[in-house]
Formats: sequence, structure tokens, C-alpha cells
Amino acid sequence: MPQMPPLIDQNDRQHSSYRWVILVMVTLSGFTAMGFPTAGLSAMFSEIAESLDLDLLQIGAIWGVGTVMGIFMSLLGGSFVDYFGTRRMLVSLCLATGITGALRGLAVDFWSLFLFSFLFGVVQPILPMNFIKLNREWFSSRQLGFAAGVMSAGFATGAMLGSRFSATVLSPLFGGWRAVLIFLGLCSVVLALIWAVAHPPVDVKRRTKGLNMRQVISNLHYVTRFRELWTIALAVFGVVGLMNSLVGYVPTYLREIGWEAAHADSAIPVFFLASLLGVVPISHLSDRLGNRRLVMACGTAMMALGALLMFFAGDDYGLVIFAMVMAGCCFDSFMALMGASITEVEGLEVAFMGSALGFGGVLQNLGGSIMPPIGNALSAIALNAPFLLWAASGIFATLVLLSYHRRKAK
Repeated sequence: MPQMPPLIDQNDRQHSSYRWVILVMVTLSGFTAMGFPTAGLSAMFSEIAESLDLDLLQIGAIWGVGTVMGIFMSLLGGSFVDYFGTRRMLVSLCLATGITGALRGLAVDFWSLFLFSFLFGVVQPILPMNFIKLNREWFSSRQLGFAAGVMSAGFATGAMLGSRFSATVLSPLFGGWRAVLIFLGLCSVVLALIWAVAHPPVDVKRRTKGLNMRQVISNLHYVTRFRELWTIALAVFGVVGLMNSLVGYVPTYLREIGWEAAHADSAIPVFFLASLLGVVPISHLSDRLGNRRLVMACGTAMMALGALLMFFAGDDYGLVIFAMVMAGCCFDSFMALMGASITEVEGLEVAFMGSALGFGGVLQNLGGSIMPPIGNALSAIALNAPFLLWAASGIFATLVLLSYHRRKAK
């Protein structure tokens, strides 16, 4: 393994072999602190609900508090990343994520679990901004798509394995859901210690003023001047709204139209598996083509087509599975390229990349929060009606991406 340099200039990082160590750490972090614990909690909800005597509404509140907090924390978190730097933020956030995640295993009722989930939702949404900015610092544009794809593969693998093994393997092995959540939290604490050693020291400039809300607002005002950033943020609003809606609605929808539970629950794993298989090659394709938005637009069109096929699929098993493959194959690659594209916005300085990612995170969490209930409300008209709205959300994202063209240099 390449040895960590004591101090390395920003311009030299992208030529250092140590960038591959950073990529491995970013991918491992996405798996350990993001994907696995998030999906693992969802997989153990039935056990948790039985233990704490929770109803469906309370489970929904616990699951949704993280997304809601993501809307607010994206605004502050991006500025924190810019001000304190990736090294300090990674160590402190992995530590905080581990502690708050482990505290959920000590919950005794709904309110204590809600409080600990709230605290977890305060710190965890800021982590991806660090990962994306770190990739941009260490990889040039010709390799950034590949790096982003590998990072997203870490998230996706963690989510898939967390949903598959948390309840069926880890819970029986450790003696229940509490021990699993504490174990996953301790893994993030260990990750913080590894980051403290693995991240090269940086030349920290003295700051005469502390970070305050006026500066946060000023940074956000600056980044929102970039039309290219609005293009990417609006697209991610539509895509995450589509994805969250499908993942939450499809299993229930399939049961309602007469599918057995085992078959109904098989559709979403197909979505995530297709996404995992596609993330690295599709992201790397954007490096080869030199046009990330075109690749992203093709992906959003595929997702829209998958949602539209669900409207027509009915109870045809083969068509439903094909629709899930269509909808899922480009999701993680889109999210990878979204982060990479924000850091490559023309004219955006490195010092403001965190704020730009925070702005994108606000629209991302807004889409994930409001699109599912709006679509679900259409089920009163027909059970398959929501798929039309979510397909339109994907089409909207496609048109937004295709509408923007960078000005040619004179």
C-alpha cells in the first residue's frame, strides 16, 4: 500500500498513488457508515416494533425523521465541510454517526428511539458531501466518474447486504436488534479512528472569523447563482423522488393486486441489484465520453420508462421484474455522477463545493420526502395511477438535464 505523505499539495494529489487508498476508504465508509446501518434498521423494523410495541405510524416517523433532517442539515453541512475541511469533518462525523447509531440500540420506547434516530439524522446526511468533495480533491475529471461509481458501489453493496443479513443473520447471531445497532455504531467509531490516521494532514489556514449563519447564507447565495447547479439539483429532485416512491410503494402495490408476499418482496432487491451492477461501468462511461449530463439524462429516461412500465405491467411477473431492472439499473450511477457533476460546475471554486453539494442535498431530500405521499394519494383513483406521476418525475429530470448547455469558450 502506498505510504501516506506527511503533507500533499492540492495540485499533486491527483497524481499521487495514495488517491487509491483514499478511494478505498471512501468506499468502505459508504458501506459501513451509510448503506449497511440504514438498510439494516429498515430490515429489523418488525423485530423492533414487536419489542417496543410500535405501530406503523410510529415506524414511519422513525424512518422518515432522517430524510426530514437531511433537508435542513444539507444547508449547514455543506458549509461545515468547506470551513473545517474534509479531514476534521470525516473524523468527527464518523464518530458522531457511530455514537448516535449505537444509542438507538439502547432505546426503551418510541420516544427514546425517535430521539436517537433524530440525532443520527442530524449527523449522517453530511457524510456523503465529505466523500464527494474528497473524491474531487484526489481525482481528476478523467477519473472522477470511475471514482464516484466505486464510491456509490460501496453505498449500494452496504444497502443490499444490510437489508439481507441484518435481521436474518446478525440479529440471531448477536442476540437481537439492540446488539446489532450497537455493533454497527462501533464499526463507525473504529472508522473515525482509521480516518484520523489515513487522511493526510492538511495545511490549515488561520481564520480570523468563525463560521456563522450570515456566512452560511452568503455561501448558499453565491452557489445558487450557477444555472448549471440548478440543473443538476432539479434533476436529482425528480430522480430521488421517483426512487423513494417506487421502493416504498411497489411491495405494497404488488400485494394489493394479489401477489404472494415472497414474490412481492422480490421486486425491490432486483431494483438494487441492477443498480449495483450498473454503477461502476456506467459511471466510467461518463469519463470516456466526457459528457456526464448526457449519461445522466439517458439514465433518468430509463428510470422513467421503468416507472411507466409498472403502470402497464399489471400482475405480469416477467414485466414487473423487467420494469424494476429498467428503473434500477441507472440509479446509483446517476447519484454518483450527480455528486461528481456538482463538483465540476464551471466556475465553482473548491472552497464552495461543500455549499454547492449542500444545496443539491436540500432538493434531493425534498424530492424524497414529498413525492411518495403525493403519488400514494393517487392510489385512491387507481392502484397503478401513482406510477404515472413518478414516470413524469423521471421525464422532468431528463428534460432538465437536456435543457442545459455550457457556453462555448471564445
